[in-house]
Order: sequence, then structure tokens, then C-alpha cells
Amino acid sequence: MVRQALSALNWSMRRWAILLGTLLGSALGQGFGFVYYMGFTWTLPTDLTVVQRGYPDAVVKGAEFSGRDFTYPWYYGVRLWYGEAAGLRYELELIHHKLYFEGAVENADLFERFTVTDGFNYLLFNLAYPLSDGPLRAVGRVGVGVMLPHPETEVRGQAYGVDGDWRYYQFGGFGAQVGVSVEPVGSGPIGLTGNLEGKLTLASSRFTIANGYAQGFFFSLHGVLGVGLRSP
Repeated sequence: MVRQALSALNWSMRRWAILLGTLLGSALGQGFGFVYYMGFTWTLPTDLTVVQRGYPDAVVKGAEFSGRDFTYPWYYGVRLWYGEAAGLRYELELIHHKLYFEGAVENADLFERFTVTDGFNYLLFNLAYPLSDGPLRAVGRVGVGVMLPHPETEVRGQAYGVDGDWRYYQFGGFGAQVGVSVEPVGSGPIGLTGNLEGKLTLASSRFTIANGYAQGFFFSLHGVLGVGLRSP
């Protein structure tokens, strides 16, 4: 009876060893990578609904925002991925976008200041897949996630937000992206890689202002260039 129990235990251990070996082999067969990028952005004019206690609701129509991408704090993005370099990838991406109010078609005078300089931040989960093969590989991606803005505003003479103060980061809504990047095909050991990418981001976001909020829908175009590390 003891012999049978030991035999059963050995078989159970062998099964676990086979399973762990299979999982480890699968993991080692996957790739991983990291990219840091900078670039240029253009945000389409949008309408912002302003709700503030003591005033009637108003719409700032055709609000225009610049990105000032190379003004500190500069625009940048960071992306981590895991999966098959030549197949499906799973990615986590942070896009540190910025917004500077430049004017509007109607009701621009409501805003003495409307900036989101510590980040109109996208935190996204992406799926990416190669669209071509060769020395340079085109990779398409789609992503969804949340918005984490840091607004600094003065609306109708009432200020809200302090540059550099982490307490003013907030959940702002939801965002998404579609994009295509071009990158060199890796080979050999872990090494440097590059990334040239164009993308469209979309966001439905709410910003806290003094005694209220402003809300709008944003479309932005991004052209970025980056460097990083990748596995074979």
C-alpha cells in the first residue's frame, strides 16, 4: 500500500513537472520589449461643457489646444510589451500628452487659464500585431484605457490646480488609440530597437475646475520617434 502511495505521488510530481516545464518553455518562447518615445501632437478643436456652481451651464465652442510638445514638461510615451515579436503582443502604454488652451469660437473669455501640463495622460492596454515582414516591420495596434489628467485652470476668475502637485491627478474618463509603427526586426540577443509611429487618440474626459467641471471629447494625432530594448 505504501508502494502504491509513493508511485501515485511520483506520478503526480511528474505531471506537475511536465506542466511547469511546458509553461516555462512557452514563456521563454515569448518576446518582450520596451520603448520610450517623443514627438509631435495636434488636437482637433472641440466643444467643452462648463458646469460651475453659481453660474448657468455654458459651452466653450471650438476650443483650440496646442501641445507645446518640446516645452517642459515635454510630451513623451512609454510602452512595455510581451508576446511574439512576429505575432500577437500585449502592451501597456503611458502617453503623457499635454493641453494648452489657445482660444475658442465662442465663450473663450470663460477661461483665463486652461492647461493640462502635468499630463493629459492616457494609460492604455493594447493589442498589437505585425502587418508586414522584412528588415522593417509594420505593426498595427489598438488600445483602450483610462485618462489621468492633471488640470491647472482659472475659470471665471476662480483657480484650481497647482503645477507639480500630485494631489491634483484625477480619474478623467476613458481613452483609446489606433496606430501603426515601423520598427527594425530583431535578431540575436537582447538589443536596441527603434520606433517610428503615427497614431490617433480619442478621449472622453472631465476636468475638475473650481466649484465644478469642464467636459469634452478629444481627437489627437501623434507622430513619434522612439528607442528601446527588445528580445529576439
